[in-house]
Amino acid sequence: MPSVRCHLDGFEVPLTEGMRSLVITVALEGDGLPRRALQVRMWPDLESCSAAKRLRQLLWRVKRETGDRLLNAASGCVRLAETVSVDLRSAERRARGIVNGEICPSIDPAEWSFLGEELLSGWPDESVWEAQDRWNRLRLLALERLAERALQAGDFPAAIELASVAVSVDEFNEVPHRVIAAAYLERGDLASSWRVFTKFQQLLRREMGLEPSASFRDLVGRGRVARSA
Repeated sequence: MPSVRCHLDGFEVPLTEGMRSLVITVALEGDGLPRRALQVRMWPDLESCSAAKRLRQLLWRVKRETGDRLLNAASGCVRLAETVSVDLRSAERRARGIVNGEICPSIDPAEWSFLGEELLSGWPDESVWEAQDRWNRLRLLALERLAERALQAGDFPAAIELASVAVSVDEFNEVPHRVIAAAYLERGDLASSWRVFTKFQQLLRREMGLEPSASFRDLVGRGRVARSA
């Protein structure tokens, strides 16, 4: 999901930046958008007649390149054609399945590498920011569940890898840091566990004036006591 590509009949269809913006805006709205709402979303600073003209031009260009197989603009509403699939929707379904416990997935990090992908990274349009935030929250929860499952199963390298990806999504979230520290403790690597805790502690103090939870402190504290005993 790092970029936008349109494939028809096994071939990639080149889209201009304006066409990609149109497709992205429509794709992120599962039920499509009325023309007027779409115009406002894409060109909020333009007068209605100018925005309507731009939309007609873009729709014509998309139709010229893809026929009716990409967008449907009938009945005053612009939506994806029924045969179009969006990888974001598939990723969201799989991630929700993990979070809700509806599936019992493999903990192989390679199988869930899509959870490490950002949505439209670097895309300048503000209209995608909300969708990016939603995807980040969802994939963070899914990564936490997978990392915790790997930890419980005794697959400590997988737990560390999955939790590390979660940290890259939100470095201020304590759960993945705690999973990493616990995995190191289970491997008998007290130094690495303590380093994870202190690094997170310094981050919270510096950026937020906060401290890690008591449960995180107790976790690494128990490890130090056990090692000294």
